[in-house]
Amino acid sequence: AHRFGGVMSGEHGDGLQRSELNEVIFGADLYAAMREFKGIFDPQGLMNPGKVVDAPSMTRNLRYGPKYRPVQIKTKLDFSAEGGFIGAVEMCNGAAVCRKLQAGTMCPSYMATKDENDTTRGRANALRNALAGEILKPADFANKKTYETLDLCLSCKACKTECPSSVDMAKIKTEFLAHYYDKHGTPLRARLMGNIHTVSKFAAPIAPLANLALRTPLGKPGMALMGVHRERKLSPFVRNTFVHRWHRYRKHTPVPNVTRGKIVYFHDTFATYNYPRIGLAAVKLLEAAGFEVIVEERRACCGRPMLSKGLIDAARKSARRNVSVLAPYAKRGIPIIGTEPSCILTLRDEYKDLLPNDPDVAALGENSYMIDEFLAKLEGTGDLGITWKESTGPEVFFHGHCHQKALIGVGPSMAIMGAAGCRPTESGAGCCGMAGSFGYEAEHYDVSQKIGEERLFPAIEETSMDVQLSVAGVSCRQQIEHFTGRSTRHIAEVLASRIHADHQWYPKRTAAEVDAALAAN
Repeated sequence: AHRFGGVMSGEHGDGLQRSELNEVIFGADLYAAMREFKGIFDPQGLMNPGKVVDAPSMTRNLRYGPKYRPVQIKTKLDFSAEGGFIGAVEMCNGAAVCRKLQAGTMCPSYMATKDENDTTRGRANALRNALAGEILKPADFANKKTYETLDLCLSCKACKTECPSSVDMAKIKTEFLAHYYDKHGTPLRARLMGNIHTVSKFAAPIAPLANLALRTPLGKPGMALMGVHRERKLSPFVRNTFVHRWHRYRKHTPVPNVTRGKIVYFHDTFATYNYPRIGLAAVKLLEAAGFEVIVEERRACCGRPMLSKGLIDAARKSARRNVSVLAPYAKRGIPIIGTEPSCILTLRDEYKDLLPNDPDVAALGENSYMIDEFLAKLEGTGDLGITWKESTGPEVFFHGHCHQKALIGVGPSMAIMGAAGCRPTESGAGCCGMAGSFGYEAEHYDVSQKIGEERLFPAIEETSMDVQLSVAGVSCRQQIEHFTGRSTRHIAEVLASRIHADHQWYPKRTAAEVDAALAAN
């Protein structure tokens, strides 16, 4: 540009990128005048130093210098799409969108602490520096300092969609924890929380005793030993589980003679052992939409709790089981429907990283839906076929799960509630702060509360007691009820309560016509 008498930029971009060349472009006299002007107003060089005048070389202090040789980590998850683990870390370009405070969900821990270490960028930089240390050995990667930097990551997945570079810190943290625990040992709490499905399976038959131990002062020493905060109460177990109630329901309510086809309800751990009413509401909705509901009892835990604790091998085992059981349905076009967002969305998101070479994973992911998402899709094509109550429905304050917001959005939830006659309002808040077991853990309790207090709790406090609170995720419901004292309902319960008493499904189109409409939509 200088050779041909031009300029380097127009109106902007004269800071870090080009300041080094300003003396060449503008000439010594004009450059000296710039320096003099700067000296008059900023004699100590405190205001944005190194820009326009007295700039450092563009090749000094580079993120990737000539000696940058990051350690390559052998991963347990598939990072081929990111170019390996270091590639996933290097996706951060430093834009610092993760430092925003009043919009979206990313990054909940930074919104609470205002500490750069607790941003997606801060964590990516810490990992990159650890992997690029000149004296670092692969075994040194999983160190205590890096663990502390990642500790407040809630694995909410907001960075996966809100970050301009789509840095997936939840996936990165899972991989790191697996390496860290391989080196330092897996704590008992991580094993118990990660295997909550198995714990619940054994606790349900002795639910009265288990609840006495977990939810009364008698159980506080045990909770303290596990590192659970003294103010928290775990979800109560039920002896009469969803599966028991399902068998009784099916015995007394036979499958209708006319249906539009079969559908699988993926009954998650919490709907099965803690809140079976949610599963029954889902069954009611799906049957109202004309489906023959299948409850596949051979299914395993989705694996999400295990991934949150770095138990990748255990999660992979569960994934294999679920793919073998559920993929045959999916490949026949039978949808898999879930009511717990993080569970059903694990089938769509994490399974491809756990089982990259399994051809059935794609079919399962493509045919797995949240219940509100699926019903909204049918409603959008005019094929839902549910007769809703004619009366005006309730006002509903809806708060979506972080994984739901990251991978789907809350649009389908709002649409189907509107179709059912409800008057929904979206919370507009970010993460609730619970994040599975995160908010239960004693050392995270205060941060968990602070995250909820940023936007969600004030929004609820301003909401009339006449307005129903509908919350998608079980941990979100626990957090809201714990800190606000307000009761909540799952969206399946809200929708099921809106089905007309005289409703009876009948086919408007053939199954082939419905499938074609869904594919086009």
